[in-house]
Amino acid sequence: MLEVDICHSKSISCFKLSGELDISVVEKFRSNIESIPESTTEVCIDFFGVGFVDSTGVGCLVQAMNKLREQDITVKIKRIPKEIYEVFDILGIPELMGEEYLECQTDT
Repeated sequence: MLEVDICHSKSISCFKLSGELDISVVEKFRSNIESIPESTTEVCIDFFGVGFVDSTGVGCLVQAMNKLREQDITVKIKRIPKEIYEVFDILGIPELMGEEYLECQTDT
């Protein structure tokens, strides 16, 4: 199950995720991403509440980032739980998408 809280401002769309980003919810995630306003120049995806991402979720995330970038929209993924960031790192996601666009959650 994935919960998505969405907030749109003038040019920034934020998606706060909680739950699991897996095969059962990728269509929901994709449709949320595709519904951003035309005025959006930046998308922020907050991973703080995400506890699990499967390979389909990773693929959907990378595909969404690429699609948005083709539209000149900056995509940042913030507060990625350490365990999930480590999986992204093993898969080479930071190198592929740009380390500056991925932020690992810190223990504070």
